[in-house]
Amino acid sequence: MIKGMLAFLAGCLGWAACAVQAAALPATEWASYKQAFVQEGRIVDTGNQSISHSEGQGYGMLLAIAADDRASFEQIWDWTRKNLQREDTLFGWRWTPNSAPHVQDWNNATDGDLLIAWALARGGERWSRTDWIDEARMIAQGIRGSLIRPTPFGPVIIPGQQGFQSEKKLLINPSYWVFPAFKLLKRIDPDPIWEDLLDSGLALISKSRFGPHQLPPDWVVLYSDQRLGLPEAPNQRRMGYEAIRLPLYLCWADLPDPIMMEGFRKIWPSDQAPDWFDLANGDRSALPLSLSQRAIRHLVAQCSSKNRPSAPLSDLDIQTNDYYGSTLTLLVRFILAHPKNLP
Repeated sequence: MIKGMLAFLAGCLGWAACAVQAAALPATEWASYKQAFVQEGRIVDTGNQSISHSEGQGYGMLLAIAADDRASFEQIWDWTRKNLQREDTLFGWRWTPNSAPHVQDWNNATDGDLLIAWALARGGERWSRTDWIDEARMIAQGIRGSLIRPTPFGPVIIPGQQGFQSEKKLLINPSYWVFPAFKLLKRIDPDPIWEDLLDSGLALISKSRFGPHQLPPDWVVLYSDQRLGLPEAPNQRRMGYEAIRLPLYLCWADLPDPIMMEGFRKIWPSDQAPDWFDLANGDRSALPLSLSQRAIRHLVAQCSSKNRPSAPLSDLDIQTNDYYGSTLTLLVRFILAHPKNLP
């Protein structure tokens, strides 16, 4: 039904190739998602006081492309540009509906910036809008100009311009490496840093394994003496809601990590597994896997399986009170729709 879907999402072979791709997201699923989470271009995080953030706007734009819904893409981008974009082309990370002003913290979130740039480049290719590609290029240049730092592992992404670095350490979020975006960003912004980021991200992940199952934490500390360690804050040293995007991005980019996938399979033997693990002391949540984690569990089983068995998805439906889980569910559906394209 959806020919060439994964290739469309992970990066077309040429500029003209993107223009001929069919919609990758069924109209009924996209309509349900829009009804639940899209308000005149604003992606609403229904599980977090109905705020909006740059990450959600980027995901919404990517989903609109997958649904071949240019009108919604333009509406989401227009809202993002008017309400979140700063003069330096990057984006404030959070918009709150019941505050004045709506953006009270103009610090950026680099994963949101990456997702928006990637979506603009994809949308520009999809609908032959060179102005969107130009916008994407400027955002990409802004990212590499102010949000990348040299380290012994290669260049690393800092999560935001403020609050994540000191003389002694960097606080890094491994899931901010949006691996499937780098190839296209390098094409529109020909700089070797994008390929270097792919390599450094893989190197960072390979050395950021903690606990008995060798799993990545939501956040990791890179010290000036080149050590990698877990943060002191318990909510940051977990394998919880941030790190689950690593399997998503790695499978999306055809770069599954066998050790990581095996670790996820072991800690998630069923949907009743705890929804987070403290990688420092072994503490675990009393709650079972959330919708977002169940979706990633299905993806891990599919992406890392030699025979690529069909993963059951009947229990993974959009939940109106869970923006994050519903978004990751649709992204996982994209990838699983064409398992033959997975490694």
